[in-house]
Amino acid sequence: MGDSRPLHIYEMENLSGTPHIMVGIQPDDLFRQRNAVMDLARFFAQSWNNDQRPSSADTTILLADFQFKFDLLARGLPSRFAPNINRIRKELPSLFAALPFVLSHGDLNMTNVLINPKTGNITGIIDWAESRILPFGFALYGLENVLGWMDSEGWHYYDYHRELENLFWKTFQGEAKNVSNADMHLIRAAKMAGIFCQYGFALDTKGVVQNVRTERDGSLAYLNAFGIISEWTPNLPTYDAL
Repeated sequence: MGDSRPLHIYEMENLSGTPHIMVGIQPDDLFRQRNAVMDLARFFAQSWNNDQRPSSADTTILLADFQFKFDLLARGLPSRFAPNINRIRKELPSLFAALPFVLSHGDLNMTNVLINPKTGNITGIIDWAESRILPFGFALYGLENVLGWMDSEGWHYYDYHRELENLFWKTFQGEAKNVSNADMHLIRAAKMAGIFCQYGFALDTKGVVQNVRTERDGSLAYLNAFGIISEWTPNLPTYDAL
């Protein structure tokens, strides 16, 4: 009251769908799992096809920021994560030099992925408040979330998670332009980097890093599930089961 400045009102379209986490897709519901995986692959392919590379100076600053973050992770996380952290640290310059830069979702969990509850098809992705322009692949940690579920006992993959993962990559490569084998190696490295950035740090409400997570933090359950694997390359596709 008493302020002469104009009041701006913004209107946006209401997205249909239900948060993925609320639909309760069962482990044997291959039909809806498959639709969600293929739509997520198309979402990432569209991202790949729209490079938004920043200036060389901004890229250098961004790379230095992530090198600092992985130095923190190397010092702060338990030693079982060290092999993959060290691999990522070596790959970081290549990720920032060779991959396209895209709008990367900062919180691609299953609360923010809306789906058609009957078919599993993705109808929208919401909550972009923490998004940043980053090398492609840093948001691919979200793929794991459509391949299984977390409960009090830890992470559980769907029975057909390997086939679903291969279906994701087949769909992605079918719609993304000019993806080479060298690109795929870097994409998988970026995916692992994103997993550590997403689950290795405690963040404040604005997405700013506060500290490295400890053994007492429940989010390490995700790193235990995704961050220790030694082989980042999926098995060769076998689609007959799908």
